[in-house]
Amino acid sequence: MVDRNITRLATWLSKPAGFMATCFVVAAGLGAGIVLSFNDHWALVFNLFLSIAALLMAGIILVAGAKDTSAIQAKLDELIRAVDEADDHLIGIDQRSSEELKKVRVTVDPTHNETKAAGRVS
Repeated sequence: MVDRNITRLATWLSKPAGFMATCFVVAAGLGAGIVLSFNDHWALVFNLFLSIAALLMAGIILVAGAKDTSAIQAKLDELIRAVDEADDHLIGIDQRSSEELKKVRVTVDPTHNETKAAGRVS
């Protein structure tokens, strides 16, 4: 239930209406600053509000990104199952540790070495 609402919020915020609403809220805060002569109390409240909003937005982005990554991984796993020549050991590879991934990479591509991997741009 929470996951669905977070995904909806992330989707809405990524649209022009969500961006405009965010801009309006920040403009309203700045307008309050003008009215309050940008005093210390306003600065404290405004900074607190922006900090909390930034943390919430980061969380929303992380949850939405994790959901997208899981969906893509599930689709890739299904493609591996569907292709007869594909190595079934690669299914669920996203759940393995970094060391296991390095071993699998060397097994799948024997020409792979640390120097080549360091030179690649990901």
